[in-house]
Amino acid sequence: MSTNDPGHINNLDKNQFEALKGFWLMLIKYIRDSENKIDPMYEIEIFLASGYDNPDMILLRWLRARKWNINGAFQQFIDTIKWRHEWGVKELLAKGETDLCSEEIQTGKSYFMGHDKVGRPINYVSVKDHIKGQFPLESTEKLTVFTMEIGRKLLHSPNESVTVIFDMTGFGLKNMDYPHLKFLIHLLQNYYPESFALGFIINAPWIFNGCWYIIKPWLDPVVESKIHFINNLDDLFQYIDPSMLPKQLNGTQANFNYIPPTDQDLIMLNTFQNDKQGKIIAEETHRKAAQKYLDITQKWAQGDQIDNFIEERTKATKELRDAFEQLTPYVNTKTHYHRSGAIHEPIFDITYQRIKENRKQ
Repeated sequence: MSTNDPGHINNLDKNQFEALKGFWLMLIKYIRDSENKIDPMYEIEIFLASGYDNPDMILLRWLRARKWNINGAFQQFIDTIKWRHEWGVKELLAKGETDLCSEEIQTGKSYFMGHDKVGRPINYVSVKDHIKGQFPLESTEKLTVFTMEIGRKLLHSPNESVTVIFDMTGFGLKNMDYPHLKFLIHLLQNYYPESFALGFIINAPWIFNGCWYIIKPWLDPVVESKIHFINNLDDLFQYIDPSMLPKQLNGTQANFNYIPPTDQDLIMLNTFQNDKQGKIIAEETHRKAAQKYLDITQKWAQGDQIDNFIEERTKATKELRDAFEQLTPYVNTKTHYHRSGAIHEPIFDITYQRIKENRKQ
């Protein structure tokens, strides 16, 4: 799916456009109505969750997932924001890979590499490398949520979703982890809607048939329709060029090899964590940008003369994105994908150099 598809930000019909406005008005009322006694952290989570993205794109995900039912989309969105706050997504992202089990990352059970023929990032899941009970449940759930968040950073306009390859080569019952699979499905369908474009289950052995019989009813029909079974890898090539596939899938890319944090990465992380004043300034700038965005969006959604606010809102959206970029080193970390060159965020180095210069002065 891309921003140019029907129901996406650049291709809304009149009813969909009105639904987006209605969603914003409902959300802004919820945030600003003192009777709700909303935890101020939830408001922060909303704009941390949108990150670099245009917030309209985020709300449209939930509207499409709930078939343009505003009340349903609103409730699911609020549930997601509460989940992110209570589960600790913000804390996980602030610690990054230092909060994950390095041995589990190195299994290569789940990683991103390359993109499909329409430019969507590809998440590879090597099922044989996940052994139920090998690592604590909390550890595996952290890795799963972290992977979902990495997928968002790998997206490039106009794409809004990822392709997933489940490699079943070598699968045995010791690899079948129903509780974790339920957790993954729950994430996809409730907290990361519209992020799953296509799923390919390749080289599934006959023993998996019974497992699939159990799994299939857990899936939303829309999600299930996106999953395809492939037993001939040549059939995969119509969706993904071999130059984007690892050698283990008959591609030309080197198989996944985790690049751990360097000493310099750890020094930078420590520097950002100790720059309390810099974080306070970045958070306040981001908060003010969010407030300005909400003010303009409320006027835009309430009024008939929306053209009067389009330019202002476009400017506010850019200011919000720029403010988040300045905040990024304090709330995110560098990852394997930064070190491999898949993610480019120069703000880490820019901010680090600025802090060093300020200390010299």
